[in-house]
Amino acid sequence: MIYKSAARHETEEMFQPSNLPAILESSRRRNGEDGLSGVLVYTGTGFLQVLEGNRAEVLGVFERLLIDRRHRSVSVIEMGEIERRSFGGWTMGFLGASPEIDARLEAAIGPVSGLDRDPVRRVELLRATLLLLVDAPISLLWREGLT
Repeated sequence: MIYKSAARHETEEMFQPSNLPAILESSRRRNGEDGLSGVLVYTGTGFLQVLEGNRAEVLGVFERLLIDRRHRSVSVIEMGEIERRSFGGWTMGFLGASPEIDARLEAAIGPVSGLDRDPVRRVELLRATLLLLVDAPISLLWREGLT
């Protein structure tokens, strides 16, 4: 499943450096217990997350998300079966807002306003972009669970 949502609160209220490790630790622990893998991208104003695993467990996370006070305007980009996990072994990779991430996203898929209007193509671009970011040097910290 891939979903996006808007942040309900101001950035500084949401992801103060002191709050982020606890949020990620809790999510990683729970995802590990549920056999889920994936990556969370925080843009500064919203979230994009890929969740991989058993359908019932993924839907359970999504149901909790729908009532989570940190999110609003939640929408599913893709929901379906996959042949193999793209982010297997990572209970929750994380990328936070940064100029480097913005530059890599724009280099990979162009400006957001220029995204292909075909939903299948958008999902392909999204997956390719996330995998590009995974291989970037900036991913080392979150891939190893240090952020």
